[in-house]
Amino acid sequence: MKLSCMLTHLPDGQWLAHHSSSAYGTVEKTAPTREAVLSKLRDELQYRSEYCPCSGAVQDTVQLLVEVD
Repeated sequence: MKLSCMLTHLPDGQWLAHHSSSAYGTVEKTAPTREAVLSKLRDELQYRSEYCPCSGAVQDTVQLLVEVD
């Protein structure tokens, strides 16, 4: 599944990734690198998309559509 997110490079050097939707709520993650913050956001959205994350059942993989602010 494809989900949009906004990526912002903060003044302190950190990266902020933000997603908001009615299905998954609002999710914000920060990390020192662009790759790390996108990975953290993707993992959280993947977790929220699974009916029962502990089951290990394979679901649609989250793909981020990144907009840079």
